[in-house]
Amino acid sequence: MKQNQQNRDSMRRKALHIIGVLALVLMSGATFAQKAELDSITRADTLYAKGHFEQAASVYSGILNRGYESADLYFNLGNAYYKSGKITKAILNYERARLLAPNDEDIKYNLDLAQAHVVDNIQPLPEFFLTKWWHSVINTHSADEWGTQSMIAFFLALVLFALFLFAQSVRRKKLAFWISILSLTWSAFTFSFASSQKSKLTHRNTAIITAPTVTVKGSPSETGTELFIIHEGLKVKLTDSLGKWKEIQLADGNKGWVQDSILVRI
Repeated sequence: MKQNQQNRDSMRRKALHIIGVLALVLMSGATFAQKAELDSITRADTLYAKGHFEQAASVYSGILNRGYESADLYFNLGNAYYKSGKITKAILNYERARLLAPNDEDIKYNLDLAQAHVVDNIQPLPEFFLTKWWHSVINTHSADEWGTQSMIAFFLALVLFALFLFAQSVRRKKLAFWISILSLTWSAFTFSFASSQKSKLTHRNTAIITAPTVTVKGSPSETGTELFIIHEGLKVKLTDSLGKWKEIQLADGNKGWVQDSILVRI
């Protein structure tokens, strides 16, 4: 009986040892991968600083293609493309950077510079001032930042509600109750903001025109009525799809159909 117990203990120790080794290997692999990507970013930054913009763009693209995504990476790639004279690709990557960091002024400034090269000057439809204000509030933070605020506010509401339940004085009960209500309300609002920002990242229903000149059709067909002409670098909203055709909407509200080969989703 004692021998069996010793055998079980020995097997348990071996199993724990194997799990520990595997965990160490996985952690070492993750650390090695992170170091490799940091080395790649440093290399790309060095190439950019030396004026080798196309090579820098190639390295930044490689990092993104391996699944490492961040606003800084897209921003740096956009800068490399802009310096290389590839304005449409610069706009695309500035827009992707802005999705991840909507309140970054540097991204907005460089995006505006790049968009100044676009031939089309589309005047957006006027937006109700409350709607415009609401969107501007949501765009002050990213989805992760709003989500963090929501969790903190919810936790604070729980703590304050517990204080309300156990407080001895009426004054403290009232104070804890109303502050918990405010915290819970703020948690709900910030959760809504986070969901809105997350939806933009998930659905990606905007795109950049990549062909020099595009004739927009009235129907998803080569023989469709020609409605208007747009040019590369223009940002459009995707509203429908049929086979290889996409329905797009411009900022001024005009709609039409184009082939999906002439646009890249942001």
